[in-house]
Amino acid sequence: MSQQATRPDFFLSNMPSLVADQKAEEKGATEEERQLYSMARTKGWKIWREYLDNVLEDLDNMASVSIENGADFNVIGQNAVVVNATKAIINRMINRVDDAIEACERYEPEATK
Repeated sequence: MSQQATRPDFFLSNMPSLVADQKAEEKGATEEERQLYSMARTKGWKIWREYLDNVLEDLDNMASVSIENGADFNVIGQNAVVVNATKAIINRMINRVDDAIEACERYEPEATK
């Protein structure tokens, strides 16, 4: 009876994160998409995303605060432009990660029978 040592590559090839990365690569996801997908699955991204959502909400409330504080129309208009531009930048960052998640998790259509 021979005992054979378990090879490290057996464990590595069955790790869920590596299997998910391999499947994403097979689906055509780019290296960048796979790295963003890997990051998006961490607690750090969930915390950062929650923070960004709070910032977006605060930006939405800035116009109301300006009006309540008696700002004139020019200031309110300038604030609106800055707020919208800032929100667009934040949303582009979030969308970049969301797009990577979609690229890595997309399901290929079943072959027609």
